[in-house]
Amino acid sequence: MMMWAKKRREAKEAKQLLQAAKHARNMREDIADARELETLRQAEEAFCAIMKSGNGNREQVALTLERAIDAIYPFRLRRGARENVEVLIVAVAAAMAIRAFFFEPFKIPTGSMQPTLNGITIETDAERGLFDNPVTKLPQWLLTGASFKEIRAKTSGALGGVRPSRDAIVLTIGGVEHRVPVYMQEALALKRFYREGDVIASGRVITGDQVIVNKLVYNFRAPRRGDVSVFDTRNIAHDQVRANTFYIKRMVGMPSERMQIVGGRLVADGEVVNEPAIFERIATDPAYQGGHGLDGLLRTEADAIELGADEYLMCGDNTLPGMSLDGRFFGGVPRRDFRGPAVFVYWPFREHWGVIR
Repeated sequence: MMMWAKKRREAKEAKQLLQAAKHARNMREDIADARELETLRQAEEAFCAIMKSGNGNREQVALTLERAIDAIYPFRLRRGARENVEVLIVAVAAAMAIRAFFFEPFKIPTGSMQPTLNGITIETDAERGLFDNPVTKLPQWLLTGASFKEIRAKTSGALGGVRPSRDAIVLTIGGVEHRVPVYMQEALALKRFYREGDVIASGRVITGDQVIVNKLVYNFRAPRRGDVSVFDTRNIAHDQVRANTFYIKRMVGMPSERMQIVGGRLVADGEVVNEPAIFERIATDPAYQGGHGLDGLLRTEADAIELGADEYLMCGDNTLPGMSLDGRFFGGVPRRDFRGPAVFVYWPFREHWGVIR
């Protein structure tokens, strides 16, 4: 029994020593001296040979291997916080590589894709609930993406003015500016006079869907009609489109097609678009609030958008006026500007969590 326990302990120690050698080589081989790396390789081979045969001075060979490891990756560098930091750096580098070449997270900022995907929404009639307290509000938000938000007057005074900015509604109260996020404009409670602490806007804010974009797939297949894709706006010439940002829309028009809207239906080269099935649903299901209605470059049924040989027409699923600034206004998007299709809603854990259809 004692002999079995001894052999098991020796095998465990040998495994740990060989793992330390491998780790030292992985961490330092790009900067270590070539002769020291060769010494380490020979020490590893000698140690493996003596462990396999059981013949020879195991302790001496193990000591030689430990010294070879220490010459490349000194023990003082392998202990404590430094090693943890190095491991963290490697992990971060791997995550950045995955984001750069394979998959990338993206947040839905607006309601242009509702009800397929949600942007930031607010329940204006909501009141502070049981879980809207300092202890439980974070877990609730992490699970559902919902949090109760309240904006109060910082001073007493008359309402001096209301003006919109790009991402907020700015109220001047008693000479002091108060910014209300644009997604809370429906919850504004405008009054002529506010006292300090009065509620300006309140409601339960639900974060937009967070999606994973597959950046690799368009290297192996062409974009398809119906894809919900993310694209760069750098080549879009429209005064309401932010430069160098990203939009997410559905791919409705393919290269070289002549796109029209006739009777509220998308028409490509004279044929009504009803495949894949989502297009039939967008055009007929009241949940989609308007389908692909007339506006922008397609003001009448006679208007058409002629797509170039590498251009795609991108439209939001919710096309009520003001809901989707899309290809009906700015035309086609070059293929080179696509990041890839959105494939999965990973957060919040609500009705849209899962594979995107």
